Amino acid sequence: MVEKHIRTLLYDHDCVIIPDFGGLIARYASARINPAKHTFSPPSKKIAFNEKLTLNDGLLISTIAHHKDISKEEAQQLVTDFVHQARYKLDAEQRFELQHIGIFRYNAERHLEFEYVEGDNLLEESFGLPEVMARPIRTEEPAVLRTLIKEREPVQENVKQPFRKKIWRLSRVAAGLAVGGIAVSALYFLSQQPDYNLSSLNPISSFTGHYTPGNTNFAVRYTSDYVPVSADERQAAYAAILNVAAPTTSDNTPEAWTSVREMATTPTIALADTVETAINEQISAAPPVVEEVVEEKQPELTVSERTGRYYVIVGGYSRFENARTGRDAISKREEQAKVLLPEQGSKWYRVSVADYDNPAEAQAALMNYRKKYGETLWVLNY
Repeated sequence: MVEKHIRTLLYDHDCVIIPDFGGLIARYASARINPAKHTFSPPSKKIAFNEKLTLNDGLLISTIAHHKDISKEEAQQLVTDFVHQARYKLDAEQRFELQHIGIFRYNAERHLEFEYVEGDNLLEESFGLPEVMARPIRTEEPAVLRTLIKEREPVQENVKQPFRKKIWRLSRVAAGLAVGGIAVSALYFLSQQPDYNLSSLNPISSFTGHYTPGNTNFAVRYTSDYVPVSADERQAAYAAILNVAAPTTSDNTPEAWTSVREMATTPTIALADTVETAINEQISAAPPVVEEVVEEKQPELTVSERTGRYYVIVGGYSRFENARTGRDAISKREEQAKVLLPEQGSKWYRVSVADYDNPAEAQAALMNYRKKYGETLWVLNY
């Protein structure tokens, strides 16, 4: 019964106060276009809620008393029972729905939050105006013009090719296949010949004079006047290069001469081992130096977990993109602006202008921030 009178009063008034509960405020919303649905919506009223408007202005009680023909005390008792029932449902079900108006919920701080549900248009000037759907205009040719164009188009007849032309085409394909087969067979048989080099078919070799195909002449290893060196002369030369002394009379044994010959015949291997050892020592002596890259720690602009700190809240948003836009606008004036993600059981993204360790500092700073951002700021322990 009380819900019906509240809805009726919203048609004629911009504010309807429910004593000891809060006030419903109606604001004008202009006509809008939905580009996705291709619809036009008429002007309407949007309903908001203010929990602080609890002072009884007598509008709701007087209206109920007049329509039901009862006293104001009885009407006030009906409103009181309605408020008790609403708070009982909020405590038990965590929500209370005002039919065709909106839904009430408690947030983490036991404050009422209101969600408007669009129903009938509450604006009298738009009474009876429905939502209009606009269909896109498609330019189409008239039926008569399409018929004339179709009649003037030449009809393509399927003309069959003569038999001779088909035979000529098949013969050309067969000739090409035969020539290709002969060429492949010739290359295969040439590759089987042991004294024939297939690289002679390379056309680039005719422009370069550095390579002569089919050259089987081997280079002469020694000149005609070359005299081979004996084994003793070779060992003596190696001993002179390595500065190896000849064995003395006290060690004139076949084993000593054998060691001298082994050292003389392997100078290259000993020198290579010495160079490799020196390189390995130089590499191991210089360990690689790794430069540490210190990343600058970026300020944390989004709080996703409970920190136990006290935040000065500027506003709440139902979408993260809107909360981030509000935070960026405040960050130009306050560097400590952050976005608090919704807690369990809530869907609101809150934007804080500053945060503190204890409630005393937060309440002290709240008065200063209200001078900048208005009286709607409050402190949240997140």
